[in-house]
Amino acid sequence: MITLKTVRRTGWLCVAGAIVLCAFIPPMARAQWAQSRAEFEAVAVSLRNDANPASGRLDLYVQVPFSKLEFTSGPDGFAASYSIRAEVSLLDEQGRPLSVIQAPVWEQSLTIPVHAETRSASRFDLTTHTLLLDPGSYLIAVQLSDLVSRRNFFLEIASRVRRFDAPLGLSDIVLLDDVKAEGQSLTPRLSQDIAPNATQLPFHYEVYADADQTIVLTEELRLRPGIPPVFAVSDTVHVAIGRHHRVSAVPTDRLERGRYQLMVSLLDGAGRRMASVSQLVAARWSGLDTSLYNLDEAIAQLAYVASGREIGAIRRAPTEAERLLLFQEFWRKQDPTPGTDRNERMEEHYYRINYANRHFGRNAPGWLTDRGQVFVLHGPPEDVQRQVYSYNNRPWEMWYYYSIGRQFVFVDRTGFGDYELVVPMWDDRTRLD
Repeated sequence: MITLKTVRRTGWLCVAGAIVLCAFIPPMARAQWAQSRAEFEAVAVSLRNDANPASGRLDLYVQVPFSKLEFTSGPDGFAASYSIRAEVSLLDEQGRPLSVIQAPVWEQSLTIPVHAETRSASRFDLTTHTLLLDPGSYLIAVQLSDLVSRRNFFLEIASRVRRFDAPLGLSDIVLLDDVKAEGQSLTPRLSQDIAPNATQLPFHYEVYADADQTIVLTEELRLRPGIPPVFAVSDTVHVAIGRHHRVSAVPTDRLERGRYQLMVSLLDGAGRRMASVSQLVAARWSGLDTSLYNLDEAIAQLAYVASGREIGAIRRAPTEAERLLLFQEFWRKQDPTPGTDRNERMEEHYYRINYANRHFGRNAPGWLTDRGQVFVLHGPPEDVQRQVYSYNNRPWEMWYYYSIGRQFVFVDRTGFGDYELVVPMWDDRTRLD
């Protein structure tokens, strides 16, 4: 771990080294098909490549929960090891991946003295890998392989490498879980969700300057573009030539549910915007692992698990507070573990909705697509066969659910990822012999 010597909770830091991102951190995609949840987290941060500012650099952070690793007993405690493979593909103008241009692999080993910590939901291992890439949009397919159990987990993230050859520049924003010892240790937050009951959201970014100058720096938090910010600060500061770290925070204790845009902008002495960068953050309903931001949308997304009469009764409630009570009552009746703080059935349903929206949506929300409907109803398939492209056939996917004796075949007739179910969902032909 590199320790920063001088930094304030909100302020500037000029150092030759990089900011510390702690190796073990408290809680803050493509999930493996056979898994019901994303098993680990990854984010890619665009930064300036000091050796070639016209080129670019991505720092890829991968966070692995201890609970997903198999630990073995040893003389110094309990040891685990895993590898990360990151396949990087350039995206074309339609957002489709081209050939893999890089595929770095790295391994990590760790030893934990207390066995209980190896099963803890609040312990993670974090690794960082730097990718030198030309400016452009990329898809990164990340594979986590436990080297003991041989289990593999997958996710995909999209990222953009920006140019940094302008007189002023900004890195991507890195959300933080914690800032300790007056900023000398920073803990990154790989999730976009604001922590429940948090009073503020700290974040970090870098400012790049090609000359000594005075600039105006603004930080804003907006529910959506075009409306007044819910939080805004503006500072006039002097920056020297080089790279500058900044750690700041926005208050979150009074935010309503929803997705917010955190934006940082740099203006020159004449008031012209020279650079800006934004990061989505989300205030969600407490107690859920998934993304619930809009009650009306959440009610509409009951379509696959509730009757039209039940949904209509909730919608007809005259106020949002009453609709929320009826919504909660519906899910209370579905709770497989009443008396606990969690409703696993509700969490699983909205996890599937969120997954479908992230992976299957093109011209419609993902949960309304054919693949989204099957995924929400049945969860991840137990096996998938697919053909992406061939000389005389359209792309297709075949999903198998052996436990319920079903198979579903989807065909991309347009070539733009709009997969259609080619066999009626409840037709006997979807049954496995």
